[in-house]
Amino acid sequence: MSVILFPVSGFSQQYDDYPEVLGTGIAYATTADFTPGPGTVLTNADNALGVPDDGAVPLGDGGILILGFEPYEISGDGTDASDFSVIEQGEVEKFSTFVSTDETNWVQLYPVYSKTNSAGSTYGFDVDAISGETNHYKYVKLVDTSNTPGPNYAGADIVGAVITSGSYVGGGDIVDTDSRNGIVYNLERDKTSGAVDVKRIKKDGSVEHIMFSNDDSLEPIALSVQGNFDCDDEKDINVLAKRKSDGVPLNIIKDQQGNDIKTIDNSVTN
Repeated sequence: MSVILFPVSGFSQQYDDYPEVLGTGIAYATTADFTPGPGTVLTNADNALGVPDDGAVPLGDGGILILGFEPYEISGDGTDASDFSVIEQGEVEKFSTFVSTDETNWVQLYPVYSKTNSAGSTYGFDVDAISGETNHYKYVKLVDTSNTPGPNYAGADIVGAVITSGSYVGGGDIVDTDSRNGIVYNLERDKTSGAVDVKRIKKDGSVEHIMFSNDDSLEPIALSVQGNFDCDDEKDINVLAKRKSDGVPLNIIKDQQGNDIKTIDNSVTN
């Protein structure tokens, strides 16, 4: 049995100044296939990848953006709550949203939650609303329908997408391992995406994945389960990894629930 650490459904998570997402983000877009429409100066979709921030991708008039989430996929939680959210920047501009398991067969979804403020809008979507046997989807397609032409920033401006109910589907190479109190901890690097996680195997054989990166930005080196960095009488998870952008070694420390405790940048501790 494999499970993910899911958030409490009533919790709201804020991304900069954008309206809150219902639930806690467990995964973000890691791949993008972008077909810009007329009226956008951007021809790549890097701004839509990762944790939503101030960057956005103007789709252009009728532009199409397909986002993937490896090593995660969207999965329903059996309720009518939103399972993933899309964040748009600035004024409200219409776009259609579809999900797919194979990038060939698409199913359109409509928001079950929306909220707008001066920074932008957040739209939540529920894959449990789709009839059929599967409620697992790897891809989200956003199609601009705003009919707002312009020379540079036409169409809906997509900040990013956030999975709040999903499944880890990656497979990783084991880099290091540790154990405490009958629980085995394996430090893994996903073979496809390069994402780094710690797989926690409990006494009953159930598995939880605690993510330390959602992309290939880190090179995992070692793992130790030790602690009390946050003084809560629980052992904490310390991952030593090298940041690929500059080669700096980091100690990334999380608690047993996957919450961040501390990141030590070893370039400033010499």
